[in-house]
Formats: sequence, structure tokens, C-alpha cells
Amino acid sequence: MVPKLSTTVQYLFIGAIGYILAGAPLSRSLFGERKQDPPEEISFEKSASLAISEDNLTCPHHAYNVHIFSRDPLVIYIQSFLSNEEAEHLVRVSEDKFRPSTVWTEGVERLDTTVRESEKALLDRDDIVKCIENRARVFQGWRPDVFIEKLWSQRYTQNGHYRHHYDWSSASSHSGRVSSFMVYLEANCTGGGTNFPRLEIPRGGNWCEFVECESRQGVTFKPLKGNAVFWENFRADGTGYKECWHAGLPVLSGTKIGLNIWSWYQKGYQPSMPTI
Repeated sequence: MVPKLSTTVQYLFIGAIGYILAGAPLSRSLFGERKQDPPEEISFEKSASLAISEDNLTCPHHAYNVHIFSRDPLVIYIQSFLSNEEAEHLVRVSEDKFRPSTVWTEGVERLDTTVRESEKALLDRDDIVKCIENRARVFQGWRPDVFIEKLWSQRYTQNGHYRHHYDWSSASSHSGRVSSFMVYLEANCTGGGTNFPRLEIPRGGNWCEFVECESRQGVTFKPLKGNAVFWENFRADGTGYKECWHAGLPVLSGTKIGLNIWSWYQKGYQPSMPTI
């Protein structure tokens, strides 16, 4: 016997109400728990550090290759994330901006070369820089409420290093530095690899092209011009990945210049206009 249309609609309506009262379990399994607390206020300093995308930005096509290094945490190695011309441009515009790098401890900025010995430069947002920001955002699938932070280059000369650390200083359910790219702009050096002591080299694949396979202290990615390492800092439940503890190992000779691309999550943030 074929049920009447009105009866079918009633069943669907009752089923939908029951699903909602049960807490929409499928939605939770796909997207995780979402608290309904109001979004936190974003500070002026943080909002000023975000690179807001421009709707009319036009960027040339750029191809790169990706290699999944780890799925939990998600770590991806990217060949040719930057072209030679882009890398050289960023080095060139950084030259007169380099200043000693600092560290932050409990909200206080200070110089400490035992922790971090390098120079950093905040990059002006010309069209090339904006297109690299956009590439980093597209790579992550236009994640909602996630913004690329303004880009910094880092120069390491002999003995330059950055001791093991996480890329987040503080986080909450409403905000935090959710992902990182380490991009190599110049790698005329020995040493200076990016070390993750809590990761392991996956089986299979020619990973020795990109990592120091003779190293026994976790995984050390070689600095190779134009290439990048991407990783996520937090699980879906908001806890940080301990596996993302990493360091810039000492440069033994020559110069390494890297590019930090950080992604900041700010729930509900609506920027009023692009920043310059």
C-alpha cells in the first residue's frame, strides 16, 4: 500500500525534529562540535597583522607538486610552492628591512640569541606578496574564518638557529594560529634544516630527496629553494599537536632565508576593509 503524500511529509517532519533533538549527530561527526558562544573581540594589534584578501586580485597561474608526509597531524611537503622569480623577489625586497629576531615569553617581547638567532623582515604587500598570500589561502580550501597573517622573511647566517617551539603562543575555541608554512627562499648553506623530533619518515616514496634520511632525531626537512613544508597545529577538538614541536637547526655555513606563512583563525571576524 502506497502511503499518502501528507503522511509521508508528517513522517519526514517528525524525523527531522527527532534528528535535531538528538543533537544532529551526523553534523557533529562531519564538522565537529561547534560552541554557540559569541566570538571573541579581536585586538587591534592582531587585526592589523592579518592580510585581508582583495576580491579583484588577479594572479598568474602557478603549478606545484604536493606530497602527503603525514595525515595525523597533517603535514604536506610542497615542491615549487614558489617560483625562482618569486623567491628572489622576496629576498630582494627583504634586504633593507632585516632586523634582529625576537621571542615572546608570557606576552613580553625580547631578544634572546640562545633561543633564536636570526633576522626578520616584514614584507610590504606588493602584488607578488598578495598572490603568495592568496596561494596559501587557496591551498587550504578557503577555510571559513581563517586569515593569512602578513608575511615575514627570516635570514639565518652561520650559527643562526631557532630552538624547538610550537607556532602558537595562545589559543582558544575562538582563535589561534591553526596552520603554518615554512618556505625556503634561499638555501646556499649547509645545515639549517627544519627539524620535527616527534615525526617519523613514512615508509615508501623517495623522501630522502627532501629529508635527511641519515638523521636519527625525528625528521629534518632540507632547505631547498622554492619548496615548502605545511602543517596543521590543532586537532578538530582544539588541542594542539605535540608532533608539531619543531626547530630551525643551526646553519653550519652560508645563508638560509625562509618565509613564514601563518594562518590565523578568528571566529566570526568580519574585516571592514583590506589592509595595506
